[in-house]
Amino acid sequence: MKKSLTVLTALGLLGTSLPVQAGIEEDIAAFQDYFKKRFPAVSLEDYADGVNALPQYAHRRANWELLMEFPPHDPDLKKGRELWATPFKNGGTFGECFKDKPPANKYPYYDPASDDLITVEEDINSCLKANGEDPIKNLDTGTIALLAAAFREQFNGEKMAVDVSHPEAVKWYEKGRQYYWARRGQLNFSCATCHVHSAGNKLRGDVLSAGLGHGVGFPVYRTKWSIEGNPWGTLHRRYGGCNKQTHANPLEPQSPEYKALELYEAVMNTGIPLKVPSQRE
Repeated sequence: MKKSLTVLTALGLLGTSLPVQAGIEEDIAAFQDYFKKRFPAVSLEDYADGVNALPQYAHRRANWELLMEFPPHDPDLKKGRELWATPFKNGGTFGECFKDKPPANKYPYYDPASDDLITVEEDINSCLKANGEDPIKNLDTGTIALLAAAFREQFNGEKMAVDVSHPEAVKWYEKGRQYYWARRGQLNFSCATCHVHSAGNKLRGDVLSAGLGHGVGFPVYRTKWSIEGNPWGTLHRRYGGCNKQTHANPLEPQSPEYKALELYEAVMNTGIPLKVPSQRE
């Protein structure tokens, strides 16, 4: 318990009297500084590679680099690009829908008109409905992941810069921060238990990834999922998997809790470039 409190204090996640925006900036600095000290050889930009960037994973990185010479996700990504470019029955396109939307490095964003936090997946379905098409029901994998990848890859290299200046966006941020650090499930784990306190440590044969960089490569093509026949996954699919692994009840994709968590992680990733899609084991 003492160790947890020390880490929370170091990361600026215990109560402070700082102004709201200054407090968020302090959160970002403390979160990123923690990982800079834990993994001094890893640059901020390198965290876009996920667990592959960590020194504890160096013995397996060479295999990943060889795999990336002919990425297994390329054929599917081509399909995603074609879906993105295909006009709807009314002649509209996804490109037209998204021309007035934020770039991918600024998702999720708070929309005052709907008083809601909006994700890429939600804007994809909003575009479909606005053009008389059926929305996508499966928000974990498949078509939604391919379309999201086709959109997000257009902004690869752009650094994360999510806007949390609106007071309601701050509320979403605080909800996401609470979810990240709160313990749940039969194992009584939080997101931070594995990805902050134990980042770089081994769990059976796996190396636990660092919380810094989470989300910038999603949607991902995952080897484990490919064995099951659905290799692609949205970020919320991964959240559900994490809940299951801690023996907690997974939530529905695009639930308020997962959207808030996505915002919190996106804010913590400020300055890290998008690298979509990524391949993970």
